[in-house]
Amino acid sequence: MNHNHLMLFYAVAQQGSFSAAAEKLAISQPAVSMQVAELERNLGVRLLDRLPRGVRLTQAGQALAEYAQRIAVLERSADQAMYDIRQVRQGRLAVGCSTTIGAYVLPALLARFSQTHPGIQVDVRIGNTAQVQQALLDGVLHLGLTEGFVEHEHLAATTFRHDQLIAIAPPGHPLRREKSVSLERFVGQRLIMREAGSGTRAVLEHAAAARGVPIQPFLELAGTEVIKAMVAHGVGVAIVSKLAVTQELAAGRLIEIPLVDCTLRRPLHHVWVKQRQPGPAALAFLKLITDG
Repeated sequence: MNHNHLMLFYAVAQQGSFSAAAEKLAISQPAVSMQVAELERNLGVRLLDRLPRGVRLTQAGQALAEYAQRIAVLERSADQAMYDIRQVRQGRLAVGCSTTIGAYVLPALLARFSQTHPGIQVDVRIGNTAQVQQALLDGVLHLGLTEGFVEHEHLAATTFRHDQLIAIAPPGHPLRREKSVSLERFVGQRLIMREAGSGTRAVLEHAAAARGVPIQPFLELAGTEVIKAMVAHGVGVAIVSKLAVTQELAAGRLIEIPLVDCTLRRPLHHVWVKQRQPGPAALAFLKLITDG
C-alpha cells in the first residue's frame, strides 16, 4: 500500500470531497482523484462513492479511514517524540562510571542534569575502569567517566577534571612521626590496594614503575569504602582519591602521610567509542561536565 496514496485518501475522507482535500493539501484536484483511484485499484475495492456534491465512504472506505487515522496519529506522535529527543525532553542516557567518580563526582552531576532535563531516564553502571570501557565497547553505555588510562584503539577520551591521590594511614601509625616519607617507604608498609583493572591502582603502578619502586600489596580489595575501613582499623595503609576521604580526614579517623618524592595527580576522563555518534542526551550531559 502506497503511504502517500493512503494519506490523500484520508484527506478526502476528512474533507468530504476531492476539491476540498486538494485545496487543503495545495495540489491539483485531478492529482488527488487519480491517486485515490490508483489506491482503489491496488486494493481491489471501492473506497468512495462519488456523489454530485462530494463523496461518501463505502464500508471498505470507512474501515480504511479508521486505520489511516491511527497511522496519522502515530506519525504525529513519532514526530513529537523525535522533537522531544532532539530538545532533550525525553529519552534515555546510560552512563558508566568508575567507582571513585560514581561515589564522589557523579551524584552532583546527576542532580544538576535531572533539574535541567527531568524527562531523561538516566541509567548508571558502576564498575572499575576496565569494566566501564568494556561496557562501552559492548554498546551497553552511551558514555563513560573513568580515572584510569584509555589505551583501546576503538576508544577515545578527553579530560574533564583532575583528581589527587593521597597516602592514608590510621591515626596511630608510626609513619606519622617521620619528617619525610618516600613513595618507596610508604608502599613498603602493609599496602592495601584496589583490584586489577582499577584506575586508582593503574595510576599508582605507573608512578611506582617510573621510579623503579616495586609494589607488593598486602591485601587487594574491590572498592574504596572497604579499603578506608580497613585502614581506619589499622589493617594497613593505602593510596586513594582525596575525594574519597575528606570526611574521614576531617574527623580524624584517618591521617594523610605526605609523600616527599611524588604528587599523584590523575585526570578524570570522559570516554566514548570513536565510531559512535553521541545522542542529544549524551551531548547535553557532556556540556554540563565541560561547563563545570
